[in-house]
Amino acid sequence: MSDPRSVTVLGCTGSIGASTLDLLRRNKDAYRVEALSAHRNVAELAALAREFDARVAVIADPDLYASLAEALAGSGITPAAGPAALVEA
Repeated sequence: MSDPRSVTVLGCTGSIGASTLDLLRRNKDAYRVEALSAHRNVAELAALAREFDARVAVIADPDLYASLAEALAGSGITPAAGPAALVEA
């Protein structure tokens, strides 16, 4: 079998993002989640990042960075925030 494809899901807490993650759940061997992003929902972003073992989790609102970092503490997932982090993801 070939190596899994790396994907980034922007807006993972919205309806399209949720649908995309459902597809990824059904095809775990085919995809590797590199990064997930959300606008303001820190709790859901952190939970999804842990579930999918994302490399990076990005919150669009930079004021929520500390909350995201706390929610991801000890997970090995890199928290990031703001417009530049979204572009890099």
